[in-house]
Amino acid sequence: MTVRIKNNNKKRFLLKFGVVLYLGFCLFAIIWLRASVVNLEYELGALDKMRAELIRERKMGVAQRASFYSTEKIENTAIKRLGMTLPERENVYFVKRISAAAPFRASMKQGLP
Repeated sequence: MTVRIKNNNKKRFLLKFGVVLYLGFCLFAIIWLRASVVNLEYELGALDKMRAELIRERKMGVAQRASFYSTEKIENTAIKRLGMTLPERENVYFVKRISAAAPFRASMKQGLP
């Protein structure tokens, strides 16, 4: 009889130890997962700040490009660097557009007498 009691106590002890070990492992896993989630949230926040900064820089670049290609800037560059002048009214000639010369087509439908 004493052998049975010792085996039964050993099994209970191992079962209790296994349950405590399992609960400890589960608690550790939950804490580790929560810490990982918090870490990912910090990384997402940093990436979001970086994204906002890059969007702001892109908008500044687009604005600078627009100012480089503005007509006023081009006109000032043409006057200062290339020595061009603004046209005067009497020096402006307008050219009318006419249809291009085409070969003459003689056909019976044009109404020959």
